[in-house]
Amino acid sequence: MKNILKVILCVLVCYIAIGLGWMTKDIIIHENGKDGIAILGYHGVVSEQEKKENYASNPYFMSISEFEKQMKYLADNNYQCLSMEDVEAYYHGKKEVSKKAVCLTFDDGYKNFNTIVKPIIKKYNLQATNFVIGYKTKTNNLLYLQTNDLKNDQYVEYYSHSYDMHHIGHLPYKKKIETMTTNEIKRDFEKNKGLVSTDYFAFPYGVSCQNAQDYLKSSSVKLAFSYNQNRHMTRNDKQYLLPRYLMFSNMPFPLFKWWIE
Repeated sequence: MKNILKVILCVLVCYIAIGLGWMTKDIIIHENGKDGIAILGYHGVVSEQEKKENYASNPYFMSISEFEKQMKYLADNNYQCLSMEDVEAYYHGKKEVSKKAVCLTFDDGYKNFNTIVKPIIKKYNLQATNFVIGYKTKTNNLLYLQTNDLKNDQYVEYYSHSYDMHHIGHLPYKKKIETMTTNEIKRDFEKNKGLVSTDYFAFPYGVSCQNAQDYLKSSSVKLAFSYNQNRHMTRNDKQYLLPRYLMFSNMPFPLFKWWIE
């Protein structure tokens, strides 16, 4: 019995040590990479009731109150909110940005981007970009934006999250994009013509691969975005693997402020 307890204790200590190591690494990465732009990656925003009833266990759907609190903080503290063109100009050294520079991005093309997010963005005079899954715009699915909804203006923009690569792959632990050839990825991009612009691109699940990188380098895509590097985007980052912070529901507000500072 004592030996079993020792083993359990050792396992717990190892897990704690590994966790602390990851946390320390992320803190160091963040603190050493504060120059540049905090690019925030959201998904859906829903009412308090809908969050409670339908998305309580979904970390990627925020409640209105939580999202609006973040947007109000940006506006009240004079953050510079950037469009994709602004980010591109900064990346290529054609534009300087404030030390309080952020870029708001949303993935998947949910309808609530137009019905809930956009009014809040307008209220605080901010800007936001939505990366849309192309084929969803033709499905008449009430959860997703449709082709007629994709109209850029001074507050919102719509770009590509692939046409149909947002799936788990047929190989274990692989996303679909990781199992595709360069030509298959090219054909996916071509299917978005007439649906949504591919000038800027966000990788499905934030996952890239060498074949995707090879295609992007030969394409007209200007910038591409990943996830989870836990730091600001700078001019030293790879053009087709730019970092974003993955935003989640019930995130501590001090964490939000720390990420964008």
